[in-house]
Amino acid sequence: MSKSKILVTASTGNIGIPLSKALHEKGIPFTAATRDAEKAFERFGFETETVSLDFKNPEGFPAALKDVDTLFLCGPSATPGAEKLLEPLVEQSLTSGVKRFVFIASYPNIIEMIENSGQVYTFLRANFFMQNFELYQTEDIRVRNQLFLPTGKGKAPYIDTHDIGQVAAEVIENPSNFSKKTLYLTGSESMDLHEAAAVFSTVLGREITHLEPDDATYRKEMGKRGFSTEYIDAMIAVFGKIKKGEVAQTSDTIDRLLGRKPITLKKYIERNMHIFE
Repeated sequence: MSKSKILVTASTGNIGIPLSKALHEKGIPFTAATRDAEKAFERFGFETETVSLDFKNPEGFPAALKDVDTLFLCGPSATPGAEKLLEPLVEQSLTSGVKRFVFIASYPNIIEMIENSGQVYTFLRANFFMQNFELYQTEDIRVRNQLFLPTGKGKAPYIDTHDIGQVAAEVIENPSNFSKKTLYLTGSESMDLHEAAAVFSTVLGREITHLEPDDATYRKEMGKRGFSTEYIDAMIAVFGKIKKGEVAQTSDTIDRLLGRKPITLKKYIERNMHIFE
């Protein structure tokens, strides 16, 4: 059996899992890049071809990329310096003959590398993920009944990564429809964290409040919790985009491509109550 020409990086991540499931449901063969195939199969609910890929080990890139035609590229989450980790992977992809990139376009330098490569690409520009609540706020919600992020009263149209994975599968299935396009993916409603806290309160049946820390308060508290200065600086920079009103706009891309409304924050919390209770 020949190796699949579609490689999914970060295959067990917040986007990789729904993308992998969507490709499987469509009957599209793909290879999952993972460091642990058995754990990947458990999370997928099915078996598929796998290759070993560690973003921090460029020596393994040539073998992982051999015969790959389409690369779904998603950086490692919550990793300071992730952009630098992706540069050698993109360079090796071009050397190995990758012809098409589908990239969760978070990093300007990687976007520029791919644009200048001469190869076909589709960029998925997604606003802030609902899954960030479980990534960054699980303990605050469970133990302290609060949201604690330096977003001020800024708004964002939070999106469920399940929707991103579904869109990525559509792009991979119909490549000619999305050649050299950037798709803006958002939820349908832009909200601040006071409004988000109200949704959490309704679903969880207990009051959740947003403390709205300023940068100094956030920095002090996160330092007490043992987070590094590098990590705290990165979080302040990222969530500062919300505070400044830079990411409040919504799009109708999910509606157009999937034929339905984006998953709401309420539905996301209901599906993940076991995480926050």
